Amino acid sequence: MHLKDTTTGDIMKALEKQLHETGGGASGLALNLVALTTEDEREEVEKAASFAAQEHPYRLILAIPRDVDAPEPRIDAEVTVGERLGSAEAIILRLDGPAAAHLTSIVLPMLAPDVPVVTWWLLDPVRYGLEHELRSFADRRITYSARAADPVQSLYRRAESYAAGDTDICWTRISLWRSLIASAFDGVTQSVEKITIKADDGDPSAQLMAAWLHTRLGVAPDVVDTEVERNSEHLPAIASVAFTMAGGETMEVERKSDGTTVLRQAGLPKRRQTLQGRTLGQLLAEELRHIDPDTAYRRVLDTFQEQYAAEHAV
Repeated sequence: MHLKDTTTGDIMKALEKQLHETGGGASGLALNLVALTTEDEREEVEKAASFAAQEHPYRLILAIPRDVDAPEPRIDAEVTVGERLGSAEAIILRLDGPAAAHLTSIVLPMLAPDVPVVTWWLLDPVRYGLEHELRSFADRRITYSARAADPVQSLYRRAESYAAGDTDICWTRISLWRSLIASAFDGVTQSVEKITIKADDGDPSAQLMAAWLHTRLGVAPDVVDTEVERNSEHLPAIASVAFTMAGGETMEVERKSDGTTVLRQAGLPKRRQTLQGRTLGQLLAEELRHIDPDTAYRRVLDTFQEQYAAEHAV
């Protein structure tokens, strides 16, 4: 159902009508997902949301700032239950002028009651003057710093303004890497003297990997800026992570261009594992499994913030 130049009240009436016609309702929802994106990325976000809704039925409120400089506020909306967005109840908002600037007050009445609220930024909120919108009422807040004009600086801004419940898709992108490296250290008794990461140093995932290793092993990695071939933008731009132990032994995790990852460890045969890039929907679904604050991410973000501030004399 499409509504032109509408109001919050009329949007909710349209949703209630569709829920009545389909026999749905908020009682079966796991959460609210409020996503902020652009029109260019809408199709990608809808596809990701549809995938994640298979695991986490939710009410999706998808907000798209349109003409933010328009003098008069305007809301155009689409309300759908099921259909192309699968099991999600969806409200798609296109916002002009002051309507975009006051996004929080528009969204609040649309939330399903008594379930958690997750907000998800797929655009750089600073660019649209929306850095503080959608933050105050959310139990969990997901950004994607790789989509910002300056991804690493964007990650630093997130660190400066961190609140419990914040996370980043760039952190989710390295969860498989972290699992593989952690398992490789099972049975390793020697301390690590040196860590070298070959990666695109402009990728926030590479910066988070360096900070995670520093936090876990007490050694600040050297990040060697490297051009990394990727078959998906959602794959972290990391080519390899190499460790030198106190006794001189080495261990390396290297990702090939086909997604095959090779673990080389002294005295052991090579181990291979596939770390193909996951889709945005798979990454979102992983994040939505955790509503509680991610304490590991907080510690890593603190380490990154200290490193960034020291390197840039902030």
